[in-house]
Amino acid sequence: MDQITLSKTGLNVSRLCFGTMTFGGQTDEQASVHMVERCLDAGINFFDTANVYTGGTSETFLGRALKGRRHRVILASKVSNKVGDAPDQRGLSRPAIRRAIDESLTRLETDYLDLYYMHLPDYSTRIEESLAAMAELVQEGKVRHIAQSNYAAWQVTQMQGIVPVLVSQPMYNLLARGIEQEFLPMSKEFGIANVVYNPLAGGLLTGKHSAEEPIRGSRFDKNKMYLDRYWHADDFSAVEAVRGISKQSGRSMVSLALCWLLHHTAIECVILGASKPEQLDQNLAAAGEGPLDGETLAALDKVWERLRGVTPKYNR
Repeated sequence: MDQITLSKTGLNVSRLCFGTMTFGGQTDEQASVHMVERCLDAGINFFDTANVYTGGTSETFLGRALKGRRHRVILASKVSNKVGDAPDQRGLSRPAIRRAIDESLTRLETDYLDLYYMHLPDYSTRIEESLAAMAELVQEGKVRHIAQSNYAAWQVTQMQGIVPVLVSQPMYNLLARGIEQEFLPMSKEFGIANVVYNPLAGGLLTGKHSAEEPIRGSRFDKNKMYLDRYWHADDFSAVEAVRGISKQSGRSMVSLALCWLLHHTAIECVILGASKPEQLDQNLAAAGEGPLDGETLAALDKVWERLRGVTPKYNR
């Protein structure tokens, strides 16, 4: 498993990170432990969760699965989403951050996180307060490095003048390439490492979904957030185009999606998600198939050009 150092953090991580959003929801504890062990056997040392995932159960299952081997991994969690009705159970105020870190550490059965992401912007709290609270956690040894997810390029630029935040977790895949216009150039300028999520567009890029109705038990089943994000006619048309490229290239759609990210983009790491051990095995095999040829890359670029529509750039 290839490894990379995340920017100036000194954290040496596998280029594949395992995301545990399904733990405690689609995935029971026995399967969760099996998948963590499978990842470790495959050389993955990077695990990602959040306090909001399945009401905290994701953190609990991951903490139990890593018991006795915490020292072998790089562990990340997140704070910002609403997890309760109290004022300090949502957002990025100092009280909310301080409560959330202690609860996450308890569930994960550890005394520190390697990365702690601000999960999404909190417009009711000044960024100076949020970053000061996060910096306190670093000083106290509860967090090694501050990170952010789902922020715009201008917001991340603003952070650098207050407290440098050198790891980002944006959405990026063959159907969602918006970060290429400003976010990735900004990351290069400031030396920010990108650990991207949704590499398979919530499963749409596996080719298993039909536009008529989401598969029961899938990420799209009664999930408004994911339906709003990807369940559109243009996305399904793009998926069909990728299916055609898959047949032409002799590689699976999953292989196209994962290997494009790993070998042909500027990002550092890809977060794999799976609800079943067999899905994880398929993803691991597909991710190991190596770079794509020029004809395939050009065809995938054409899919994005059609999907994004006409977007003239203002700075040329």
